[in-house]
Amino acid sequence: MADRSENIAPAFLSNLRVVLVEPKVPGNIGATARAMRTMGLSRLVLVKPVDFRTVPETRWMAHGAEDLIDNAAVVSSVDEVLADIAFVVGTTNRTRGIWLNPIYNIDRAAALIAGVVQKQTVAVLFGREDRGLLNHELQRCNLIVRIPVAMKYPSLNLSQAVMVIVYEIFQACLDPPKPVRLRLAKNQDIERISYRIHDTMRRVGFTPHPNEETFLRAIRRVFRRSLQLEHRDVATLHKLCDEIDAYVERRGG
Repeated sequence: MADRSENIAPAFLSNLRVVLVEPKVPGNIGATARAMRTMGLSRLVLVKPVDFRTVPETRWMAHGAEDLIDNAAVVSSVDEVLADIAFVVGTTNRTRGIWLNPIYNIDRAAALIAGVVQKQTVAVLFGREDRGLLNHELQRCNLIVRIPVAMKYPSLNLSQAVMVIVYEIFQACLDPPKPVRLRLAKNQDIERISYRIHDTMRRVGFTPHPNEETFLRAIRRVFRRSLQLEHRDVATLHKLCDEIDAYVERRGG
């Protein structure tokens, strides 16, 4: 077991990205950087953030982690973030529809994340200060987590939520489970096969009810519940769709 008295961050934590989606408060960006530095993390990604590098509050709150602010990646969409990510963790503090279940408490999920991050890229997504992550963004996640809190105060400040989440992951990584050595499918590959299955089903006459988005949501939920979809799994599903499409063509559409 690791010596918890020294708490040296494992090198594989460089595989983990903390992603803030459309943050509006520069101080939250700075405080997030400080929380990350405290827990041995260095990869900060910001999706359409407010201006932050020229705001003094950002650096005040980032005390000791100003380099994370200088090196933060700024992107224009969640899709851009997820293109090369193998495992995506979404965060929420609200009750969601059944189609997003299961939602795990972070203390339980941290060990799962620690198993993956040793060999794969992981992104942890945090939503907007006022609305959190949107439903369609949560649908893209392999794993959805929440922080258990007293119901009287169900909401945490963004940077506080980051601190709790990364602390739990850091603790799990000090004495991690065996690494997941599977070659996990990247997020963009899972999204492509989701649309491929949808299109193939339409070709054989399937009519989604009540609408197409509901069916896509159901496909994504099946994949999310599997947690560890491999590249070869995606290739198998594409092969199945190839054969169905070919049969439809032979039958004249």
